[in-house]
Amino acid sequence: MAEETQLSGGNVKIVLNGSDLSSELFQAVSKVIVEDEINLPSMFIISFNIIDFEDQSYRGIDLDTFKLGDEIKIYMGMDNSEEMMVGEITALEPSFGVNNTMEVRGFDRLYKLRFGKYRRSFLDMKDSDIASSIASDAGLSPEVEDTGTTHTYLFQNNQSNYDFLQARAQRIDYEMMVQDKTFLFKPSQEDKANELTLENGIDLESFRTQLRLITEGSEVEVRGWDIKNKEEISSKAGAGSERSKMGGDDSGFDLSEAVAASPTAIVDHAVVDTTDAENIGKAKYNSMIKQFMTGDGSLTGNPKIRAGKTIEIKGIGKRFSGLYYITSSRHSFTLGGTYMTNFKVKRTGI
Repeated sequence: MAEETQLSGGNVKIVLNGSDLSSELFQAVSKVIVEDEINLPSMFIISFNIIDFEDQSYRGIDLDTFKLGDEIKIYMGMDNSEEMMVGEITALEPSFGVNNTMEVRGFDRLYKLRFGKYRRSFLDMKDSDIASSIASDAGLSPEVEDTGTTHTYLFQNNQSNYDFLQARAQRIDYEMMVQDKTFLFKPSQEDKANELTLENGIDLESFRTQLRLITEGSEVEVRGWDIKNKEEISSKAGAGSERSKMGGDDSGFDLSEAVAASPTAIVDHAVVDTTDAENIGKAKYNSMIKQFMTGDGSLTGNPKIRAGKTIEIKGIGKRFSGLYYITSSRHSFTLGGTYMTNFKVKRTGI
């Protein structure tokens, strides 16, 4: 078990390449930050004082203690620490002068999909098959949900694996995340049951939210062309296509259409069949409906607040209380400060 250090208001553990960070460096830690966001690599920052006050020499900057590509595990919590992320060091940033510090920065292994650009084709494969193949090539274990449609031909045109897969995921409203060495490729999870309840004035220090009219996507029409049968493919998505209203009485489009309808059309020559067109239409509809309501909050550190989870927020009125989907979180320890969690959310109905 990794050695645990106490920063004001919480606990943090750091494991470097499978071993505890030395006590000397633990005691020099001044800041630890972990940030995650759906479809982006999770990030960490560890900051420590590089001056050894006993002999006034530098520590931790020999490029042996920390090396690019080294594995870092970070645990955070109040009474009990939980694993927050496993990542690899991608940058070392020493600073000399009044404040002699070094920041060790890195990302989880989703960042490996950003290396290089490729031109290649995929024949008779589903998006889930392609995601599995690319993840395996990057040394990750794929955990994917079947996307259903088999594509006769797809071309990765001078794109990184990350950009290519993100475009494929966005097309069908899928999400990409990495947990340690496991690559997740699955539908957006806002329809899942809540995992945590937070109450305003008790758990939350602050919370604000914003409703916006949705100016696009109240009805989505998808059109394509079936080359083999030489006929048009079309499908529509609209009211009733919501993956979830998240416990709300009205969806974002229900309220927005009281002002004006906002139909949109997608012309996609790569549509495979009617089912593919339906999936694209529903993905666009559900992607836009998540723009209806956004919010952000802060509270004393809670490691269970993570991107991709649904939470319940209470105590903010009948219509605003309810389920919210976490899209990003930021967990920070600061020496002389406290452990704080900030998060951002979306909601599809109210």
